[in-house]
Amino acid sequence: MMHRAIVGCLLLVPLAACSSSTSGGSDNTGGSGGAGGSEQVGVSSGTGEPPAGSTTGGGSTATSGTSAGSGGPAASSGSGGSGGSSGEGCSRDIQIPTMAELEENPKMPDPFTFLDGTRVTSKADWACRRKEISLLAQEFIYGKNPGPPESIEATYSGGKLNITVSNGGRSIELSVNIKAASGGGGGPTPAIFSIGASAPAGVATIDYGSVGETLAKSTGSQGRRAPSGLFYDLYPDYRSTGSLMAWAWGASRVIDALEKTTGHNIDTTKLSALGCSRNGKEAGIIGLFDERIALVAAQSPGSGLASGWRPAEAEKSAGANVQTASQIYGEENWMGDAFEAFGNRNVNKLPIDQHEVLALAWPRPLIIMEGTNDGWNCPKCVYTTMKYTQLIYEALGAKDYLGFPHPNHGHCAQAGTFATEYYSAFVNRFLKGESVSTADLFTDSFTFDAAKWQDGDIPTLD
Repeated sequence: MMHRAIVGCLLLVPLAACSSSTSGGSDNTGGSGGAGGSEQVGVSSGTGEPPAGSTTGGGSTATSGTSAGSGGPAASSGSGGSGGSSGEGCSRDIQIPTMAELEENPKMPDPFTFLDGTRVTSKADWACRRKEISLLAQEFIYGKNPGPPESIEATYSGGKLNITVSNGGRSIELSVNIKAASGGGGGPTPAIFSIGASAPAGVATIDYGSVGETLAKSTGSQGRRAPSGLFYDLYPDYRSTGSLMAWAWGASRVIDALEKTTGHNIDTTKLSALGCSRNGKEAGIIGLFDERIALVAAQSPGSGLASGWRPAEAEKSAGANVQTASQIYGEENWMGDAFEAFGNRNVNKLPIDQHEVLALAWPRPLIIMEGTNDGWNCPKCVYTTMKYTQLIYEALGAKDYLGFPHPNHGHCAQAGTFATEYYSAFVNRFLKGESVSTADLFTDSFTFDAAKWQDGDIPTLD
């Protein structure tokens, strides 16, 4: 039986970098996400368009996967640069439905039920479910990720990482500025992909904002246009992929290059990405679709990352001025072409929603920073999504790996003590390896309406 959905600014972010609209990774195994020497098995997600190992609509299947470790999550390990497809160790065949096979589900789809109707009963099962969610997100929301290219050449010198990426007889070149960590000491340091953000002390900066723009050009929220940029030059068959996924693919290539080079003094097992608004969307997608990002983080991302599509449509129907699926699709090139079909009431046909997309971060830590005065981002929708995501993390035995500061602040204006209490705690624990607690760093700013949104029971997973 098929699933019923198928059939039947942070203080560190300069205000000048914030925009009034919201927005950038490939699936690679490996990376490190935990603190204090705990262990986790890395999980990666997604494949590209038609190449081998990918999954397309119309009943085709994908096999690959990953196993999840027992107990709580922590640091994952692996080569990462190989860019393996999702779910290493998962032998389950996954069929991606066609658009015609999707049925309406007014609730946020059950994260613990596979498309074929079977239930997730263990953390090992979740590895395959995670793969399934990633494939669905690429098929219907963001567009497909082509994964690693045929070859990458990289050199590092004087704070600059130069990369040549080649595939199918085409090549592109990227140049990335890297700023050493302040007070970093002698050994390799953590680093963040900065998209208009500043790194905390002891964390290096990978200046990715302008690099992403060369890969997939933004329209400045002036409407959806034909995609352009180096990503589409290299992969002309992926023009249906949105810029968020193109930017994420590019960040994965930067990680590949960092792993191939020396002299930058970056610990490639301690990476994160950070940005606000449109840049927050990009930072979050970078983290969700490359397992080598140890800490997944975003500030004021709203729609496209942290705001559930169904709750947003419900709030708009009730008279709220919030960003919805149809609006975000027309505003920019962020989403994949296939997402156009889910505007307005058709959003109920999406086989997943953003609580499941955010759960792709597990077994790594995740922190989403929003404000209750950020009306366009739909604070109630974000809370609903994050609360459901918290239930997923709790079932997986990692409740303290999820942070959600949601104070009385506006868009990208989240300065204050909570920034130190929440974000710094996550950086200190998961990037710096300090003995810091991240328990109870979740703001219950609203009440989760489980009767309206929760689809199915939350299991206890072995």
